[in-house]
Order: sequence, then C-alpha cells, then structure tokens
Amino acid sequence: MKTITSKSLTVAAFALLHCQLGAAQKKPSADSMIIRYATDTLRDKRSASQVLVRFKDIPDDKTLGRYGLVKPLSSHHYILRQLPPDSSIKYAYLAGPNSKATTLLLQQLEKISNRDSITLQITYDATYTPSPLARVIQDISTYHAAVVKLKKQDWPAFIATPAIIIADAFRKPSTEIIINTINPFVNRINTAQYKYPAVRGKSITVSVKEDRFDTMDIDLKDRIIPNPLTSNILTTHATTMATLIAGGGNTGDFGLGVVPEAHLSSMNYNSIFPDDNAYYQRYSITVQNHSYGSGNDNRYGSEAAAFDQQIAAADTLVHVFSSGNSGAETAGTGRYKGINGYANMTGNYKHAKNVLIAGGTDGGGTVIMLASKGPAYDGRIKPEIVAYGQDGTSGASALTSGVVALMQDAYRQQKGVAPHSALVKAVIINSAIRPKGITPGYDRGFGSIHAENVLTTLTDNRYREGTLTSNNQTFFDINVPAGTTQVKVTISWNDPPAAAEAVKALINDLDISAVTADNKTWLPWVLNGFPAADSIRKPAIRAVDTLNNNEQISIDNPPAGNLRIIVRAKQLGTASQAFALAWSLSREPYFAWQNPLQGSSFPAGEQTQLQWETSYTSNGDLYYSTDSLNWRPLTQQILLNYPVLWEIPDTLFSKVWLKLTLPDTSFISPAAHISPKLRLRTGFNCADTALISWARIPAAAAYNIYYMNAGKMALYKQVRDTFLFIPKKTISTPYFSIAPVAPAGWEGARSYTTDYSLQGVACYVETLLADPSGNNQVLLSLTLGSTYLLKNIYWERKSLNGWTTIGTQAVNGNLSFNFTDTQPYEGIVLYRVRLETGDGRNFYSDYVSVSILLENDILMFPNPVTSQLYILDKELRTRQLRITDMGGRTLMIRTISDMQETIPVSWLPAGIYNCSIYLNGQKIFSRQMVKQ
Repeated sequence: MKTITSKSLTVAAFALLHCQLGAAQKKPSADSMIIRYATDTLRDKRSASQVLVRFKDIPDDKTLGRYGLVKPLSSHHYILRQLPPDSSIKYAYLAGPNSKATTLLLQQLEKISNRDSITLQITYDATYTPSPLARVIQDISTYHAAVVKLKKQDWPAFIATPAIIIADAFRKPSTEIIINTINPFVNRINTAQYKYPAVRGKSITVSVKEDRFDTMDIDLKDRIIPNPLTSNILTTHATTMATLIAGGGNTGDFGLGVVPEAHLSSMNYNSIFPDDNAYYQRYSITVQNHSYGSGNDNRYGSEAAAFDQQIAAADTLVHVFSSGNSGAETAGTGRYKGINGYANMTGNYKHAKNVLIAGGTDGGGTVIMLASKGPAYDGRIKPEIVAYGQDGTSGASALTSGVVALMQDAYRQQKGVAPHSALVKAVIINSAIRPKGITPGYDRGFGSIHAENVLTTLTDNRYREGTLTSNNQTFFDINVPAGTTQVKVTISWNDPPAAAEAVKALINDLDISAVTADNKTWLPWVLNGFPAADSIRKPAIRAVDTLNNNEQISIDNPPAGNLRIIVRAKQLGTASQAFALAWSLSREPYFAWQNPLQGSSFPAGEQTQLQWETSYTSNGDLYYSTDSLNWRPLTQQILLNYPVLWEIPDTLFSKVWLKLTLPDTSFISPAAHISPKLRLRTGFNCADTALISWARIPAAAAYNIYYMNAGKMALYKQVRDTFLFIPKKTISTPYFSIAPVAPAGWEGARSYTTDYSLQGVACYVETLLADPSGNNQVLLSLTLGSTYLLKNIYWERKSLNGWTTIGTQAVNGNLSFNFTDTQPYEGIVLYRVRLETGDGRNFYSDYVSVSILLENDILMFPNPVTSQLYILDKELRTRQLRITDMGGRTLMIRTISDMQETIPVSWLPAGIYNCSIYLNGQKIFSRQMVKQ
C-alpha cells in the first residue's frame, strides 16, 4: 500500500511553509518545490485531494492523465490527484493551498518580510465574498477576477479560502520592440496592395492596446476615433505600431501601413484582461493589436481564459499578440521549465486558443533568435504564424493585425458583413508560406504570413464554413487539377474557454482528415510536445491532433481528381461547434517578382530589397537594364531563397528592368523607375506667402507637387520651375512633397513630405547670429532661405532712440552675408536685419543679442533700475553678490556663476544701495545702484 512520507519535514519547516514561505534574507532549500507546495503530512492522509510528486524520469502525457494531472511545476514535478507507484517517483507530499498560486507570486512572497504588503491578482468562483484580510483595488467581475492587496502574514489564511481558485502576481505589460522600419516585401503586403488596390481597410476599425499614439501624425490623423480610455502617455512605440497597421503613407514610403484607410482607436493597457465588449461594439472594432508582454508565463491563466471566452462569444473579433522578445531565455515555469529557447512566450494570455500569436522573422523570412517561441503550456503549436519583425515581435504583431484588417475589409466588400474570426484564422494560417519540405514548428508556427495569398483565397472562394454536433461528421470535396504539386487545407474553430489553470485547454475536439483520389487517407501535422529540447525540435508527423483548434494537412503531388475533406466531432462540451476551412492548390515550377512591381520607384543612391517568390532552387545571376535590351551584371550566383539588397546607382533617372538568369531560363521584371529623391527647402515663410524650392534634375521634364488635402497627399500642380510660391490665403496646409516627371510622362520617387513652417526659416531669414570678436567688435552672420525679389539688406542695432541702420549690403544672389560692427556700445547689444524687396516692401528678422564689455571686466546695468538688474562678466566663474543699504545692512547675498546674470530687485524700496561682488572672499567689484 502506498504511503506518503513525512521524512525531512519538521515542525519548524511546517511553520515556515504556513507562516513565512521562507524569510526574506534566506534562499529556499535545495528543493524549493517542497518549501513552496508541500503541507503538513501529519494530518489524515486519506483526506488528501492533491499530492506533490517528483518523478524519477520525465513522465509522458498518458502517465500524467492516468494519475489526474492538476498542475505541472517542472518536467519532473507535478501536482496530481492520485499517487503513482513508489518505483516511478522520488518523493511525494500532500499538496497545500499554495498550489493555487503561481510560481512568480510565491517567489515574490519569499522575498518580503511578514510585515510587508503585496499586491496580487486572484480568480474566484461564484461563492466568493470579499475577504477581510485583503483590500480590493480593482474588481474585474466579468471574468471573476480581482486585484487585491494584503499583508504577507495573512497569506496562509487568505490562500486557504476555498472560493479562491488562482492567485497570481500583479503583472504590468511592457512593449516589445526596438523601433524598426517597415518592410512590405517579406509578407507580400506590397503585392497585395498592388493587385487589390480597392482593399485599403476603409470599412475596418483597428484598436491598438498600449500607450497612446501620436494623433497629430499626418500618417494617422483624420482617421482616429476618440476614446475616453486612451492612455495619457504618448510613445513612439505606439505611433510605430499604428503606422505599421494603418499609416496613410503621407510622409513617404515608410509611413504606408497595411490598411492605409482603416480607422484607429487607442486603448490603454492598464489591465491585460480583454476590454469590455461595449468598447468593441461602440466603435465597430473587429481587430485589436497587442504588441506587449508581461514576462515569461507558461500557463493558461485567467487572462487566457477571458480572451477565449470573449472571442468565442463575439465571433467576429480577432485579437493579435506578439509572441515576445524572450526567444533566447529558458522557460521559467510549468512542464517546460528549464528548457532553453522554447516555451518562453511573454504572458499567459498568449496561451489562449482563439487568439493569433505572431512570431518575428528577418528580411529573408528566417525566425529571429529574439522572438519568443512555443510550445504553449500544454504542447499546442504557438506562435500560429510569423511576420517581419527584424528587431522584435511587436512589429510582426502589428503587420499581422494589418493583414487581418485587410482580409476583413475584402470580405466586407464581398459579403457586406464581417467574417467570423475562425474563418480569418483559417485563411491567414493556410495562406502562410514555409520553405519547401519544412513542416509546421514551434518556432515558425504554420509559416510566414502572406497578404497576397490571403486576398487571393477570398477572391477564389477557397473556403468553407460548417457546424457539427457531438459524434457527427461532415465532408467537403475539392477538385484537384492535374499538375498540382501541393494541396494544403487548414481548419480553425473558436473553442469554448477552459477553466483557468486547466491542464489541457481544448474543450471541443474536432478532427480533420483528407482522402485523395487514390483512396489514401491523410492526417494533419502534429508536433512532439514532450518536455525535452530534442523532442520539441523534431519535425511534425501526421497524426490525430487532440490538442489544437487549428489543424493543417498538406499533401505533395496529390493525384488529380476529387479530394474529400472530412471533419469529425468527438463528444463536445457544448451543443455544437462551428468551424472554418481554407485551402490552396500550388503548381510548380513558378516564379513571380515581388519587388519590383510594375511602376515601382527606386530612390537613386539608396538601398532596396529585390524580392521574388519561386519554386526554383538553383543559383542564379542578376542583371539590370535601363532599356530592356542591354544588360549589366548586378550580382552572380545568388541563392534564390533569400532576397538581394541592391545599392542603386545615384546617377540614374530612368526606367529599369531586372533579370534573373537561371541555368535553363530567365525572368525579366516589370518596368520600374530609378530617380533621385528630391529634398524640399523652405525659401521664405512670410505672413501671406511661402516659397519652397528643390534641386534641378537635368533629365526631368517637370515636377509634380503634392500637398495634404482631406487627410491624404494629393496632386496640387505640375511645374517646370524648381520653386513654388504657396498662397496661404487659399492653401492652408504646410505639408508638401515633390516628384520628378520624366519626358515620357512617368513619375519618379516622391520626396519625403515636409512641413515648410518647421524648417527654421521665417520670412526669408534662416539664421542670424551675433558673435563678439577681437578688438571689441561684433561679427554678424546672416543666412537666407531665398533671395527672391530681395534688393538690399540693412543691418540694424538698437539704441536708446530705437533701431539704427549701421550698414547696408546689396543682395547679390548669395544666401550668406556677413557684417562687422566696429563700434558697439557696452552691455547687452541687440541686432536685427531689415530686408528690402525691389518693390519697396520691408521684412524684419527677429533680434539677436550679444554681451559686450569694453573697459570693465564686470558691467552692471541698467542704473537706475526698476525691476531687473543685469550683471555681465568676461569670465565664467563663481562669485558672490552682496547688496546692502546705505546703513550697511545686508539685504541680499546670492551666488552667481554665469557670464550673464539677471537679478530681480523689484522687491527693494526706492533708494540708493551698494552692490559688491566677491571672488574667493576678495571684493572685485563695487558700485552704487539707484532703485526707482
């Protein structure tokens, strides 16, 4: 008969377990699991409902299921409902209430003293009433959760409360990116926008859950829906995420998002539970981006269950999360504890079943080391997909949210309603691409998101939806044409939420299989979730999937004819289960240019990424041509599975073609354009008119001027000159950009959009400087933005009688002018310039000042004084100012250290005072001051 040992647990240890969890200054014992989770074994063992067990060897899923897995603590440590045989375990103890707490919370408790308080989050059942031991900070009643604060000394009694199901550390999210720039080529966003120009997200509202993005950014403004729950903190990260999703491209190419006409809503992330359903409904939000994490948390927590609950109920709402930037870290909790490089997603909510998790890749589609990886806590495949995120998965999540919105907009245009979120997942997962011969994996999910494939799947109507009841099945037939080299089918469904901390998350298990025309049955790809690194890295095999609510079958070189897709339901936890299917048919060989596309513009002198999609595997040679007849070598013997970076010649303004030559064939790209990217310069910014100008391109026939109009950059006019006058009375926007036009009529690269009012140029004047030179003279330097219509420059100095002209210069076409004042007065001298036009108008600069000391090392002025006294010193040194009245009483002592100091004296009564300055205790200056 099996018994539970109490060896090594003393009464003192029990007191430690129940009262202190370990003193703050001491580390846990060698086996911290006993300290944290074991309880008093002296009580009646027959009343035990849970036991803490350490296995000798890593148990498999079948063993854990046999003994009633409650909670995995590591690959060897588990809380079970039944006791395994002695031969398979090292020890067993009765499990205490601490098994309801997360590892992070117990670690935090171990670090504080009994007198300290701690803030934590609990999940409770329907019988819970607020405990007198804890103060409620926030009640999240929709999901039976609350944030509470209590003293550590009250912890044992509090966690023993039966109505408390889970206790977790209070976690604060943080964003997950090193700001990068958009790359629309990797995930074929550019080709989707090119082939489907009408799909721009106009019918969609995307929520960005984090701090506030810049609502005045010209790539975002005019499409933002105000929300009273927006964060007060504005961040570059949030602005970058919003731009990646829905940037309008007004600033330039890097400001163009996936859905440039979508509306945006900003929501704070003070809570990482789902927002109220009313928020999404009020603003018609169908996708929310979550580019943040809250630390490695390998479990199905209350937040994960809450997101599954909301998505299953809402049906058309899609939540997209970044996988995290902890890809090099070791799993810290759960069954995968101690495994390096896997099971390190940053937040328990990322273990939800119905969300989309996005990992990150580099520009070649290779998963970056920084990206957090699966498996989910119970072995499910995570992330579902990967997207470009060279410097972090936040950007990958944003691009994925953008593609979700792209699909939703396309579906609305076709059907007039929002697609079910399960259909969105099925299409996006099935459309993702993987290198040939590579199966799904815990690093890449089902592959790299492919925006063009997503829209093509909808256009070709390659999807189906259905509903099953318990122990029933249905089927769909697909015609496989001859010559098909691969067929791929994906099923997705929104599974009901499991209980928080459930050992296995899946509730309704559907199974997909495929029968080809030769009567062969194919099963979906299944990964090995055994908690060992070599198992996790194994390629997927074909098997019945009992874990995931996203399953995929791919068949290489299927026979032509009918392909039957069979979907079976086992015993369901609900009355029925809806699902969605998507499929694709591929043919080889194939090659398609992704960049350039027809009419692409390449900025001369800059680097661009040449991209294609192909089934060819041999090396190739790249060439370019400016006439499509004569070819110049670009690079030789390149690998076709990686893009090529091209340093574009800076001398070209022409059409350009690319050619990729393989051993037995060549592929010529559509015609693109190379042109210098111009830079706008402000000539002047006067009250009624502004002038902008740019450099001339010798081969250009004209220039297209764009301006901001109704939230978009629109063509203002075409000119042949290299300058433009802007009449402010009729054109109120300060945002302009320019593109050269070739004699053949095609347009080159558009410049970055410039706000001419922020270029440091006022009405003609760009800078005016005044600098003291030797021999008590002042050198004045003037830089103009333009000399258009100017005739003369008048140098002026301010005196007691007003502004006086001290010199005149004729405008000679230069933009820089100098003048020397040989006779400045002592003190703070003010200068300005007056600009005279040929028709007699005058424009004045702002004044500049300079401090001049002619005969004295120290100067005090004005005298008499009314409110402010100025003290000038030739040297930068620390001195002491002392002001006394005529009776010798000290009224002020002040340390002064700058060369120019301002002393407020308005508080002094009218009269005569002595002002003295001391250096190292020695008087170096003394004057009488008259206060008026």
